[in-house]
Amino acid sequence: MSEKRKKVVLSIQVSLELINNIEKGTSKKQISLKYGIGESTVRDIFKQKDKLMKFASASENCSSMKKRKTMKTSTYEELDAALLQWISQVRTEGTPVSGPSVSAKAKQFFEMLGLEGWLDASSGWLTRFKKRHGIREIGIHGDKLSCDEQAAEDFKIKFEQFLQKEKISYEQLYSADESGMFWKCLPTRTLAFESERHAPGHKSSKERLTILTCSNATGSQKLKLVVIGKSKKPRSFNGTRAENLPVHYFNQKKAWMNQEIFKEWFEKKFIPQVREHLKSQNLPQKAVLLIDNAPSHPVDLKSKDGNIYVKFLPPNVTALI
Repeated sequence: MSEKRKKVVLSIQVSLELINNIEKGTSKKQISLKYGIGESTVRDIFKQKDKLMKFASASENCSSMKKRKTMKTSTYEELDAALLQWISQVRTEGTPVSGPSVSAKAKQFFEMLGLEGWLDASSGWLTRFKKRHGIREIGIHGDKLSCDEQAAEDFKIKFEQFLQKEKISYEQLYSADESGMFWKCLPTRTLAFESERHAPGHKSSKERLTILTCSNATGSQKLKLVVIGKSKKPRSFNGTRAENLPVHYFNQKKAWMNQEIFKEWFEKKFIPQVREHLKSQNLPQKAVLLIDNAPSHPVDLKSKDGNIYVKFLPPNVTALI
């Protein structure tokens, strides 16, 4: 009787290496022997090529792919995205981030985003969150986050070289970024008479919009704002055609940017507006859009002729550039 093969579950990073080897011509049998898995498993992994690559590219922390073995995502993906952005910003400033502070911020974001259900933000939840995103606890040293500062400086030098090589002027260089706007949120503090000991509270509104701004590096072209709301046809739009609005309006159930909306904006709004501007300036029909590596940004965006395309900022340098 043959010995039963021990079950081997590969990490996402190893699975991607396996796929790369197949594409280079290595036989499935050789790969099966190298990784200690069956040929049918090799075929199954290769079938998931697109899903694995998309999942890994959307990850805020590439190093987490070394240990991660599943593509299971959080129940509250918007919450995870907000927390990761907050952690990144705080660490860029050199401020320590503790487990309890992440849990407290998670509860705050959960309420601000108006998410349904209940979040306990327990130690178990925190452990799973850290495992999902490759976050670990390290000692604090006197030096600031020099690795981030160095990465930012390195990127600046390489990007300038890239612009010169591709003959792209600042007029042809664009940048875009999103911001949340809680448009019904009232101030948390108030002026009051000395006779008032307490100010009556109010429940904070969770109504929010996402705003995308975009312009070129010279500031000569500021593209029409993108606004993302929850409703497909807000009542305030009655009698108004979408194309007549002073903004590009999209809808998403949580009023968040996602890959589908960003792709549609890039292809149907950004490219035509940029082409028109370049034509008016007698410039080559060539441009670069610089964006951060948020999960809502697709990895491969470019015009059909390949002359207008996206470049990504390295992780954790946005605040330094």
